[in-house]
Amino acid sequence: MFSGTVKRKCYSVVSSCLLGVMILSSFFCLFTTSAQATSLKKKPKATTSLYTWKQLKIGGGGFVTGLVIHPKRPDIMYARTDVGGAYRWDANSQSWKQLITSQGVPGASVADYSVESIAVDPGKDQIIYVAVGNEYSPTETDTGRILKSTDRGATWQDISKQRWYMAGNGDNRQGGERLAVDPNNSNILYFGSRNKGLWVSTDGGINWAQVNAIPTGTSGSSTPTGVKWVTFDPASGIRNGATKRLYAGVAGQGVYRSDDAGISWQQILTTTETPYDEALAHDGTLYMTTVGAGSVQKYDPATGNWTTISPNSGEGCYSIALDPFNNQRLFVGSCGMRNDHWWRSTDGGIHWDTLKVSLTAPDIPWISQTDETNWLSTGRIVFDPFVQDKLWFAQGTGVLYATNLSDATTNWVFTSKGIEEMVATDVLAPLSGHPLTLTYDRNGFYHEGLDSYPDRPILNEKFSAGLSGDYSGGDPPFVVVVSSDTRSINPSQSGYSTDGGKTWSLFSGQGNYPDLYGGNIAVSANDTNNIVWLPTNNKKPYVTTDRGATWTQISAFANVQTLHTMIWWGSKKALDSDKVDGGTFYIYSTDNGGEFYRSTDGGHTWVKTAQAPSSTDNDAHVFGQIRAVPGYAGSVWASTVQGGLWYTENAGDTWNPVTGVQQARSFGYGAPLNGSSYPTIYLYGQINDTWGIWRSTDKGANWDLIGQYPLNLADQVNTVNGDMGLPGRVYVGFSGNGFVYGDQQNTTR
Repeated sequence: MFSGTVKRKCYSVVSSCLLGVMILSSFFCLFTTSAQATSLKKKPKATTSLYTWKQLKIGGGGFVTGLVIHPKRPDIMYARTDVGGAYRWDANSQSWKQLITSQGVPGASVADYSVESIAVDPGKDQIIYVAVGNEYSPTETDTGRILKSTDRGATWQDISKQRWYMAGNGDNRQGGERLAVDPNNSNILYFGSRNKGLWVSTDGGINWAQVNAIPTGTSGSSTPTGVKWVTFDPASGIRNGATKRLYAGVAGQGVYRSDDAGISWQQILTTTETPYDEALAHDGTLYMTTVGAGSVQKYDPATGNWTTISPNSGEGCYSIALDPFNNQRLFVGSCGMRNDHWWRSTDGGIHWDTLKVSLTAPDIPWISQTDETNWLSTGRIVFDPFVQDKLWFAQGTGVLYATNLSDATTNWVFTSKGIEEMVATDVLAPLSGHPLTLTYDRNGFYHEGLDSYPDRPILNEKFSAGLSGDYSGGDPPFVVVVSSDTRSINPSQSGYSTDGGKTWSLFSGQGNYPDLYGGNIAVSANDTNNIVWLPTNNKKPYVTTDRGATWTQISAFANVQTLHTMIWWGSKKALDSDKVDGGTFYIYSTDNGGEFYRSTDGGHTWVKTAQAPSSTDNDAHVFGQIRAVPGYAGSVWASTVQGGLWYTENAGDTWNPVTGVQQARSFGYGAPLNGSSYPTIYLYGQINDTWGIWRSTDKGANWDLIGQYPLNLADQVNTVNGDMGLPGRVYVGFSGNGFVYGDQQNTTR
């Protein structure tokens, strides 16, 4: 990412992402503000083979927006996500496997992890297609593409030069599929685009032509929906080697039907709403839902009649599943499924039973310790075509299934081993070997073991984003964390831990100060009651001396305009505390090309230093970070993206650019290596024209590339940090693939 993802509580709200607000700018040539600049003494070494990478297990996260099950081969099932790629189900291990990798996808990038749609080939079970891309405005250059795999997603081909505007993390990304393969002809493939209508390929996805009879659809938002879904009726017969009947749902227009294998089309339903989800019965009956006011519709192709069969009014949005073993049994859920917003019909929608929901998580225990059942964000619900009475559910935190479909309460079983879609914001290791990971949606997690799933989220069970953390330099187990609801529904859940993140207490007074929302936080090195909070939305910082019972706004920043601008900029770290000198705090502003502020009295008064890292013409306002060096008073490093990497050893009075570092996105510190007394620096950035995870053991004089694509993930890195107790250990957090950790083989300890 970052593509910041959030489990949406409203079907029409698109998640804002750092990529969406990121301003691409040209590289800015840095000026030297001190007599001595750190330089690369020799060409960086590539030591990636010396590092072993593993997934830091959390399980689930993000938004699983769709599920596709092969209609003829059992256990072939795929899941798509908004920012975390695509997964294939492994029935033997009962787990999911990531399919979007740096090795398998040609030219893989972060955009490929936003999956707009998936289609299987009913006639060839090895073939799968994915539509991938994540643009936030249709005025951008179209870069979305359709990839094809002939080995069930192990490898992919970019077989076509055709490109579309795609927004896999945009509005209405859930529901029906935009991609569909003709069940009677593997060469025929349709794709419903967001702003250029319906497209067809007759050569397996190599060449494409627009279907002029189908309109583009109304936009209605910054990410238009366009042609939301397309589906074939396999039982309708064959004409010239192609399935005769197919349907397409178009936003703001309605539903279109073809009875001559796509040669001609007629509009069979007119609506200003968006056709959202669909299910086709074996007898040809089409069930369809809309988003807007929300409705469930039933279509008889023999008579051409539509019947409204909605189980409730005012839902706004529904997902629908049709039992393949019983054409009269339907399940419908609102896009926020919960008790009394989940229905069953056994007579084709004439009558409905209102149902309750429950959730169990035998493999990933933390999900049971949340308020998830208050709002199960609905991606798509599908019946298993081979196992009677089994429903699968693509949902906001993973994949679930249920088998007790005749009961008054449907028990959903969380089955998301292998899915790691948490959006990372920060990571720190106050207790060696037990990292504290912060994420959107679920605060974050304390990791008792790296290879086991956490028991519960930190802070509490509420939906909230853990955005920033800090530990006291003099008392590392004392940790503070900012956690706020990106939707501004739940109150802030920020608080502190005295045992490295195992247990938590909320700041008792935070609810009395509306400004205390998002942003960054830091705690003094010698007084754990002394905490500074820099809220987002460019609010001015606050200070407390009683561990969060009362807060006082700091007046020194009255004329500073740019501090921490948006809650979606989760990688931004504009505030830190000195890890040696008690009562010393630092703040970085991108005003006037970069300004650095220092307080030595616990955050009450501040001075602006004469020099600061440059923020001119770069993305420091979005991704910039400052981090004080453990064990070194007055030593602070700063990353300013295109502005590079900087450091000071006199609390900000003078700054030294690290030449050779072309771009610096995120960084952190770990235990010294190779006989050095200075902490190892881990950096996600660009050196020698190569992006990756870099490491310096000599204060930035030399850099080694230790991982270009950790765990073969081409996702964007949001946060990097080391472990001060484990030489060589590094933690990396992604914008849609959770966290991984790396260890150097044969590390010098």
